[in-house]
Amino acid sequence: PQDGMVLVPAFTDLKLHDITSGPDDPNAEPLDMNQPLGSLGFFAGNRRFLTRKLWGVANEPPYFHHGLFTTMREAVLAHDGEALEQRQHFEKLSVDEQATVIEFLKSLQVLPPGTKDLIIDENGHARPWPP
Repeated sequence: PQDGMVLVPAFTDLKLHDITSGPDDPNAEPLDMNQPLGSLGFFAGNRRFLTRKLWGVANEPPYFHHGLFTTMREAVLAHDGEALEQRQHFEKLSVDEQATVIEFLKSLQVLPPGTKDLIIDENGHARPWPP
């Protein structure tokens, strides 16, 4: 492009979703920072999270809203609530199909300027695709 701009799909709906199984879910946050400080809502906790963009997810570990997961697989399997159906679809896939989904997520990288290869590993070396 002449103006140096490249459009890429962000893979997000930019909406808030409850992705927990309820208030006792370990992935729920104990405080809701979107509510007035000290209010009942503030102390009720937060289970609604903004859908993060997937474009560039491979560059941004650790994963999930709290950053407690070191693998993408852990993050996918932690989805519950409004995302339960999607997690169940993932769980029904064969081991090879699940690995393919994870490899696809790993391919969603923001490449460093001047990178010649479209798919690289964490060290910037060309990576074969499919794996």
